[in-house]
Amino acid sequence: MPVKQMCWLQVTVPLPTVDMAVWLTGAQHLALPDCLRMIQRLVSSARVIAFAAEPPPFRQDSDGVALWPDQWARLFEVHQFVLVDAVRDTLCRDRACAEEIAQNMVLFVGRELLDKRPDWRAISVPSAKRIVHPDRICRHAASSGDPEAGSPVATYIDERWRAVGRHPECGEVTIVMTFHREGFLAQRSLNGLEMVVQVMADAGLKCDIVCTLDNADAATTDVVSRHELVRRFGRVLVFKNSDLSSSRNHAVDAARGDYVAIMDGDDFYSPRWLLGAYHRCRQFTQPVIVHPEFVVNFGIYSGVAQVVDTSETGLEGTTPITENRWVAASFAPRVVYESIPYSRPDLAISGFGYEDWHWNCETLAAGIHHVSAHETALFYRRRANSMVMEHSTSHAIIRPTAFLRSPRLAKMCQKVGD
Repeated sequence: MPVKQMCWLQVTVPLPTVDMAVWLTGAQHLALPDCLRMIQRLVSSARVIAFAAEPPPFRQDSDGVALWPDQWARLFEVHQFVLVDAVRDTLCRDRACAEEIAQNMVLFVGRELLDKRPDWRAISVPSAKRIVHPDRICRHAASSGDPEAGSPVATYIDERWRAVGRHPECGEVTIVMTFHREGFLAQRSLNGLEMVVQVMADAGLKCDIVCTLDNADAATTDVVSRHELVRRFGRVLVFKNSDLSSSRNHAVDAARGDYVAIMDGDDFYSPRWLLGAYHRCRQFTQPVIVHPEFVVNFGIYSGVAQVVDTSETGLEGTTPITENRWVAASFAPRVVYESIPYSRPDLAISGFGYEDWHWNCETLAAGIHHVSAHETALFYRRRANSMVMEHSTSHAIIRPTAFLRSPRLAKMCQKVGD
């Protein structure tokens, strides 16, 4: 069994205390019975395991079980171990750490220990997700020499989407709306959401609403939990994450719909936004991410912008590194959010921010189109104390993204040079 014990002395950055650190090499040659025996040995002697494995090709073994990206997490989950994505960002800052370890190292933690580590609970993955680092997407595409050949992640997402029958005849939509300290503004946003849900109902489509309260104040908690729309169609999840990305990821885990719509708790949406996004998404045979066609800014400044549609410009026809081309409001098959979760901004420690911008780049690197729903709009509240303004005034930078090493970026630069 190609398992190596790792020496943390090679690492120059602080890391959490673990019982065991394992680097699994040659994972592409492993069969499922070998994996089961190895994991049984690990969990019998440790409760906090740092685990890194080179991902094999996106394939299935003889039993039809995809070993990566889901199966490592699922196999540990059988033994009541939860995946905690707590070390990759730190390891990636250490130039001395081998890349294959830095990109793939996660913690598998006994579930009972999460009660003692709320910081780990906030970044735990309740159910198995893609856990290979996005850089792997680009390495695969670069080795093929063809940026339009499609990344393994995009292929994986498409295969999962086909497995559930792609677009169901009457697919249900889960609306994820995040709240923090919006107060009475939450009431207005939920009132506006009522019109959106009613348009969907008139078209014969069901909506499931998941509202997250992350360190919410009493006023916001009261407004959201008592609102009639939430009481009739929704659920409320309460977190202490202090992190929008983690709250969204956990809400997606709780989603029941075939599709997910991401919304913020202080914005407004045109009544036909969700229905337009639903129909626009279903125009494509492969999963896409849909945004409102227009963004109407109001608050500390005003203006109107039209959203870029890559189905018209091409994936290489955008420049997402220099500026964020898409707003946080989005709609896609649930498998997209499950397979490419949001990354924590980590502003205070690393200076990384703009989690929506980063997610847009990651999905673009994976080959997923960002399109717009025609004649729909997001009414985007611009506040002096908003999270985006905090990131801006703190001079935050976008987290390193797979798109920086994507063949698509090289193709774009070549066009500029020509």
